[in-house]
Amino acid sequence: MENFKDWIPLLAGIAAFIGIFYKREEVLSLRHKDFSARLDATVRFFNEFYGKQNEKKLVLDRAAQDVVKLDLMDFKFLCYLIKLDEKFLIKLEDLVHHYSVGHEFIDYSPSKNDVDINSFILKVPKNRTVKKQNIIYNAQYFLFAFIACIPFLISPWISQILFEKKTPLIFTIALIIMMLASLMTAVVALLQSSSLAHANKFIEKIKKADRELNS
Repeated sequence: MENFKDWIPLLAGIAAFIGIFYKREEVLSLRHKDFSARLDATVRFFNEFYGKQNEKKLVLDRAAQDVVKLDLMDFKFLCYLIKLDEKFLIKLEDLVHHYSVGHEFIDYSPSKNDVDINSFILKVPKNRTVKKQNIIYNAQYFLFAFIACIPFLISPWISQILFEKKTPLIFTIALIIMMLASLMTAVVALLQSSSLAHANKFIEKIKKADRELNS
């Protein structure tokens, strides 16, 4: 029974990391939305800027960013999404969210011409498939999360060693650094996995919408 009690901290840590993995979308998408402010910005955008290309580019881009509350958006990008949304080919909010989370893996190339599907390219590290890269990120997450949990597995021995007067300070520091580094690496892998998944969804949805728009 004593041995089982020694395993409880590790099992609790593993359960927590598994829970975070499956609930990562809920955790990462927690944000406050001021719908009244967004409505005001949207009405102003359509009344004062939409369809009016004679304004300064910076003014138009700032107006677009105010609508979606995203600095990564520009005027032509938003107008393209609006065109698809008004034809019921996409949900604007979904595409903005996918782009916001996954922009790290999306190469957006603005130009003087109108935005179309050719303005977006999915970037996958080392030209791997999205599925393979996501497996790598998920494996990294669980591996480094487990490493971060190891001290809890041997907590009775660790506590004895740490509080032993003869224990070198460098050992304690190294152990703490290992735990923090492993935890940070696990979190980064989880974030990148989520980001790549959203980038892939953005590209898939916008490709499908663009095909239907031009069919």
